[in-house]
Amino acid sequence: MAVDSDTSGILIGFGEVAIALAGFTGVVVAFGSRSQGQWHPGDRLRLSFLLEASLTAAGFALLALLMREVFPPPDPITWIVTSAGWALFMPFSLYSAHVRVARNAREHGDVDAISNRLVFTVFLALIFVQIANVFIWQHPAPVVIAIAVNLAGSAMQFARLIRSAFRD
Repeated sequence: MAVDSDTSGILIGFGEVAIALAGFTGVVVAFGSRSQGQWHPGDRLRLSFLLEASLTAAGFALLALLMREVFPPPDPITWIVTSAGWALFMPFSLYSAHVRVARNAREHGDVDAISNRLVFTVFLALIFVQIANVFIWQHPAPVVIAIAVNLAGSAMQFARLIRSAFRD
């Protein structure tokens, strides 16, 4: 089935991009203006979000690939387990992010409230999509979309770090 082979390729690609984004962060840290330890609190927060989003995307892409090897298509257990895992993990991730953003806002006032609300809304909607995938669809598309959104978040944080790191 074409969808199954395409999905494997997409998951492998997402895993590679996620690891690359996490790895390039080291380059930004090492060569940017923050390499002397002059980190802005917002940059520390962005770095932690970048690493978390990258590792989440890579982890769930690899989980889905592993599950596909154990339970080959058309067995839907891969998408059930991966969607359920993502839907269970993400509330903890969102809560942790909320705590870190609130602390940063209290201590430094460096928070983009509109972006934070938008991100929260998107991830909350994706949690419900994953739950629907567990019980109704059992299809790869919601899993791929959730991983893609994690990667998009990681890429956004990476771009913001690059912009910030090379400022004088």
